[in-house]
Amino acid sequence: MTQTQARTRAATVRAGQARAERYKGKRRRALIVNVLKYAVLTAAGIALYIVGARYAYAERGYFAIGGEALALFLPVIYYAAGQTVRDVFRDVKNGYKPKY
Repeated sequence: MTQTQARTRAATVRAGQARAERYKGKRRRALIVNVLKYAVLTAAGIALYIVGARYAYAERGYFAIGGEALALFLPVIYYAAGQTVRDVFRDVKNGYKPKY
């Protein structure tokens, strides 16, 4: 291997590594934000279920699981609604052309 080939190979390797290090922090931050967001939504769903179950018990006079249990699915509903909104915006932007 000549000296020029060695320099070219070293430059290529360094360029690839620098790019990976640059995006590493952004990806980690995005992951942490998403985990925290869904943890807060889960805690809010549990809290809403507890409040709803107490209110329903006071109204009914007996314990039963009804509509207040839907509060436990708050993270799932949030995710599904977010994906639906993103898909609608993407369809509008692309002129309602199918994605093949």
